[in-house]
Amino acid sequence: MKLPTTPARSYSIGSLAADDQSGGDRRRGLLRGAFETVAHGYGYARHLLRGNRVAGDFSWVENTRPIVLVHGFLGTRGTMMPLTRRFQSDGRVVFTYHHGTFQLGSLASTAEQLSEHIRSIVRSLDIDAVDVVGFSMGGLVALHAIKFTPASRVIRRVVMMGAPLRGTWLALAGVATVGLISPSVWQVMPTSGFLRDLLEAPLPEGIRMRQIHAEQDAFCPNPGPIPGVDQDRDFIVLPGGHSSLVIAQPFYARAREFLDAPDEPRDYSPALPVSG
Repeated sequence: MKLPTTPARSYSIGSLAADDQSGGDRRRGLLRGAFETVAHGYGYARHLLRGNRVAGDFSWVENTRPIVLVHGFLGTRGTMMPLTRRFQSDGRVVFTYHHGTFQLGSLASTAEQLSEHIRSIVRSLDIDAVDVVGFSMGGLVALHAIKFTPASRVIRRVVMMGAPLRGTWLALAGVATVGLISPSVWQVMPTSGFLRDLLEAPLPEGIRMRQIHAEQDAFCPNPGPIPGVDQDRDFIVLPGGHSSLVIAQPFYARAREFLDAPDEPRDYSPALPVSG
């Protein structure tokens, strides 16, 4: 009895070589991405160890708009040094501040402190407004400042880099370890009333926001565009991990282009007193 045969599948030498090369390229791309993510994490940790003892004597350059950088949870001013140096190299004046011990305090209180810092800068330099870049939890602080504090009158643009705008379940680890002393770890839970109120509050007229996220961010997953962010123009997702957001040049480039782009004229309110 003759058994049925299965038709043989034919391949050309060229197609086999192309498939092999394509698979090899994908593997190399994944390995390269993983290596870069690890390297960015190492760079972030190195700057974290610098703590808050970083140079703070920034010279004022006339006709430039200052940038205020806000670090994230368990971060320090040192973690923002890669962004600081890049912005300074491009001629921008940069201010960073130490917002409590590793950002453990209430994000609302931190936003009030940020508001006072910003209004102090505007008054001291006799300028109309500043730009703000918030990394990770610092993005929530910046968003709270423009929605709930008088600083909204003297802020032009805000970049939120890797901000957990809809929360992160990794906050459970913070709740389990420092939850008794840290309001902020509760505020970034996905079920947080703080986040609900933050997203529902209207955005003040005249302020433009940009979200920048990393595809492989395990700490603050991509939340999608929030109300007030132009999905086509100002919602950016790039390859990388959480640390890549402050270490890798492509993320900086998308923040810089946003802050450098011209905008429509806006009537800024006069600088407000530092207190009150």
